[in-house]
Amino acid sequence: MEERMFRGFSVKFIDIPANKEKGFNFPYKIIIPKEINDNPTVIYAGNLPWDFTGECSTMDELIEKSVNDLGSIDPMMGHLSLELGNPMVVPCVPRLHNFRPNFLGLDCLKNEFTLKDNDKRFESDMDIYNNLGDQHNAMIIDAIDYLRNNSINVDDKVIVCGYSEGAKFVSHLSLLHPEVIKAVVAGGTGGVMSMPLEELDGYEFTYPTGIKGLDNFNFDEFKKISFFYYMGGKDKADSAMPNFDAYHYKDKDGNDCVLRDECGNLTPFVDENGKQALKLDENGNYTAKWSLYSDSEVNSINKVLGTVIQDRFRKQVEIYNSFGLKGFYKIYEGYDHRTIFDNKEELFKDVDNFIISLWYNLFIW
Repeated sequence: MEERMFRGFSVKFIDIPANKEKGFNFPYKIIIPKEINDNPTVIYAGNLPWDFTGECSTMDELIEKSVNDLGSIDPMMGHLSLELGNPMVVPCVPRLHNFRPNFLGLDCLKNEFTLKDNDKRFESDMDIYNNLGDQHNAMIIDAIDYLRNNSINVDDKVIVCGYSEGAKFVSHLSLLHPEVIKAVVAGGTGGVMSMPLEELDGYEFTYPTGIKGLDNFNFDEFKKISFFYYMGGKDKADSAMPNFDAYHYKDKDGNDCVLRDECGNLTPFVDENGKQALKLDENGNYTAKWSLYSDSEVNSINKVLGTVIQDRFRKQVEIYNSFGLKGFYKIYEGYDHRTIFDNKEELFKDVDNFIISLWYNLFIW
């Protein structure tokens, strides 16, 4: 156990090694604030370790690097844990250059990992990622047991928290293991929350966007979760973006430029009527611009939920409400994917009220 300052707070760091007998092949870290509240709940971090494949030649080296990488602990995680006095659990699951286990997508559900280029160096070690959703569940259970055995009487369920790709991770985990989750706090999902349905308007929604392909989805447990989803009104970061042609233009100095969003990713041209210049294939379907979602997922998402991520967000709020799910959903106008935490005062006030509703077992929205 190591005691030190972390982001201005006195905390204890506890490193828990991998334990295959208990069901998890990766280590995890527990961060315990010195000031613990009277009703502590574990914050399970949807963190995104950096890509260290260029510095590492073995899986053990990758894991070691991930153990020491806390750079992706976002301000919301810090607020829920450090400022509100809740222990935080940080899973140390390394990513590869082209393999994103922290997305917890269909490849992780099926244990079908396709490696490209230099990632193939780690091919013989990939069984360590098998049943990754179950591994996260095992880490949650183990962390709760550890804390209780050390006189920190945490809740028997956790708050999973993430932003951007980490938000998708916690949303996906809520489908796989709703029985251990008290609440989901997720921002910047790109208008793609996991939904408890197999199809809508004639389009299939397979895991992780829906539950088609999940053999043992437990809706009764899922309905017990409380949800806090948020995004910026100017957010353009869309991981379910359909294909489009890059838009070239000249800046005021005559330099050739390509249109990009606030995160530096290519983004489609939008005309004066707000219509995006997206491409359809010969069958009238959308195909994926990026690699996180498949062509069929991107087609379903954009045909049913919309091509603008704020419109998708609103549509999914309607879907969540139609299932009687408890949630607080908000678009913070004037903020994009990178600036949302500039609005911490309003954002944290909203999430604090949300947390109070959990403590007193009531929902005020």
